[in-house]
Amino acid sequence: MKELKFRVWDKVKQKMFKPQAITFDTQTLAPFAVSVPGRSWEPAGKFEILQWTGLTDSNGTDVYEADFIKLSSTMYKVIWNSAAAGFSLIELGDFSQRSISDVSTGDVVGNQYENTVLLR
Repeated sequence: MKELKFRVWDKVKQKMFKPQAITFDTQTLAPFAVSVPGRSWEPAGKFEILQWTGLTDSNGTDVYEADFIKLSSTMYKVIWNSAAAGFSLIELGDFSQRSISDVSTGDVVGNQYENTVLLR
């Protein structure tokens, strides 16, 4: 079975967490509640839930949705591509795309929530 990993961005506390658990609505399969260390269950709407791509960068760092990846001198963001039903890399400011498999030759340099300065 494929390993699934998530991290969550707390929209209120402006902090990234590794969730202890995530529950899903049995009818819609949408996230329902999230449990993070030191807190009880909270509505999933308080968080951005970010999935692991299943890949690591050139340093062995796990690559998650919304991460910024530096390949050569170009910066990319990891996105979920609904049309392709998979993750892609999109160049910041240019919107050209690359294969997600290219992350293995790049470096994670941050993410869109903790490193907003990289979006400029």
